Amino acid sequence: MQEIQEKAMQTFQNNLIYFSKTHSEVYDKIDILNQAIGNGSYKERYTLEYKDGYFDVLDTASGDWLYGSDSIKKAKDEADSINYKKNKGVIETFYNYKFDEKAVNAANDEDPSTSQFVTTAPVIGFVDKLYDKNTTMKLIYKFIFFGVGLGTHIEAIHEKIHSFMYLIIEDNLEIFRLSLFVTDYSEIANESELYFSIMESDAGLKDIFNSFFHNSFIRNNYIKYSILYPHYREKVSKIQNYIVSQSSNTYLQDKLLIKNLKVVKSIFDKYNFFDISKHYEKNSLFSKRPLVLIAAGPSLGKEIKWLKENAQFVTVVSLFMATPVLYKAGIKPDIIVHVDEGVVPVKEAFLKMPSKDFFSSCIFLLSPSSSLKSFKDMVQKDKIFLFEDRTRYMFSKGFLEAFSVGEVAYALTLIVGVKELYLLGLDLALDAKTKSSHVKGHSAFDTSGLKKAEESDAVSLRGTEFFVKGNFLGKVPTLPVFDMSIYMVNEFTKKFKKDYQNIYNLSNGAYFNDTIPTRSSMVKFSDFSKKEQPSFKNNILSFFSTNSSNCMNDDEKVAFRQRFDEAQKKKEAVLSFSKQRYPSMSQFQEAFVKMASEIIISTNANTIELSQILIIYLENIGGYIGDFFNTVEINNPKRNIKHFQKIISFQLLKLVDKYMEIFKEYD
Repeated sequence: MQEIQEKAMQTFQNNLIYFSKTHSEVYDKIDILNQAIGNGSYKERYTLEYKDGYFDVLDTASGDWLYGSDSIKKAKDEADSINYKKNKGVIETFYNYKFDEKAVNAANDEDPSTSQFVTTAPVIGFVDKLYDKNTTMKLIYKFIFFGVGLGTHIEAIHEKIHSFMYLIIEDNLEIFRLSLFVTDYSEIANESELYFSIMESDAGLKDIFNSFFHNSFIRNNYIKYSILYPHYREKVSKIQNYIVSQSSNTYLQDKLLIKNLKVVKSIFDKYNFFDISKHYEKNSLFSKRPLVLIAAGPSLGKEIKWLKENAQFVTVVSLFMATPVLYKAGIKPDIIVHVDEGVVPVKEAFLKMPSKDFFSSCIFLLSPSSSLKSFKDMVQKDKIFLFEDRTRYMFSKGFLEAFSVGEVAYALTLIVGVKELYLLGLDLALDAKTKSSHVKGHSAFDTSGLKKAEESDAVSLRGTEFFVKGNFLGKVPTLPVFDMSIYMVNEFTKKFKKDYQNIYNLSNGAYFNDTIPTRSSMVKFSDFSKKEQPSFKNNILSFFSTNSSNCMNDDEKVAFRQRFDEAQKKKEAVLSFSKQRYPSMSQFQEAFVKMASEIIISTNANTIELSQILIIYLENIGGYIGDFFNTVEINNPKRNIKHFQKIISFQLLKLVDKYMEIFKEYD
């Protein structure tokens, strides 16, 4: 028994050394718990017991055992259940698109900026001909453990599959600490890369998963997993949610190509770009008056009367697609924000608001890739101010990256220095009773066929319902597409909110960190003299004009020209890859990874646009490429390598050539 105790203590020390060197955030949690146990401030609930040749854990509160039988045998049984099939025990990371030969041929002739499928269909169509989901993987590259226990099943499964990368998730820190006496994680780390999510919040788990997911993204098509406790099935749904909300799934390469074309055109058309690289602090114009940010969530309709009564006392900032609701109520916004690229929705919204007088004193903050022509038809150009999102051509003025206009507008209000910010209609949740996604009159999502996350094998951005913490209610129903925005709102709060800024959430939707849930009935604004209204609106125009510019500085002009040179180098790397011959799958794989690494790296942090386009594209098809390398049943690999090489090279060259057209036009 003494020998067993000594071995357990040695394993524990090995783990502490390993975590202190490689996972400091996990080590800190363990160290705090060790100290609390050591000084008696924390009484252990779980104890490690050795019985009949194996370890088990006793819950001293309930008297229950964690395993209740031989934990070593259970670990072996768990390992025996793991196989290399693609249709069992996997989390799929891709949409099951199907393309026949006619669709593939049509895609090859199309402009890559017209649709995501122009460059993905040829790859997916080729792969579908070779194999299906009933085939077998050569190796399991990525594996997720939902629940650790004593970690014995982790060791057993690793001994069987020797995966390249593991994500290990455990919510109970005390139980995880006990596993350090039994399982030597440092030994597994000698062969594999380990990611740990130990007692993490949802946001923390998401960040850790994203790191795991983006590392070697061509290995993502089928991620195997093991669930130790039934309640961890909820975590599987969360992981699926994180996958569908990846930017490579929500903002595709064709959209980013178009965005680049439009941004550069807007620069050469001499639009003013507002400087969002700095925070305007509490002496800003906007610190002198409360500001209400209006979005198109269900809460807007319920509070429209309150807003009408109070609009004259506050600065009203509205998302453009929520403006028709304000128009109907006779509420004039001071600032309108819009980022979406679609032309038709903008035109349809303006048809609902035919009076140009409604916008006469309005300032527009727009993404340069939005429908600028539609806006210029309704308002003067000098009242339009642009800011970059995702691109960095005017990098001295900053940029924002987000999933939707709601969180972008939220970030902008913090940046301009508002002191008292009120959120209305930024629900980012479904109405708890009606399940409506937006205010009446807005193009709402169809929620009639919603599936609950825990009851569905797959998660979709707008078709899967799950619950998050509510602003007023304990929990509110939401969708993955909204959850992405909730995450970004919280990130922007951490990044931009200053101590003097107070944020009041008036919406009956999702809760946001560091905001104050506030009923509108409790809000009383002091009278802001109507005589001051005209001068205040003129001051808004002056504020944005003073802090904007319509031309590149010298550094931006240099970087603009560098982009063409970088694009040329990326093109040469693809051409070189396309001309070589690879006699084996391993040589082809090595050459592809080398080429991919070359084309997604930028030499300058301010010239990343083409790299972003190529990264998104490769992440979209990466799983299919990895699957091609990793499928046992592929026949005649040499012939298929040649075809696959040709297809991949052709699509990459289409994307690079389309991007280079920008510089040929504006040279």
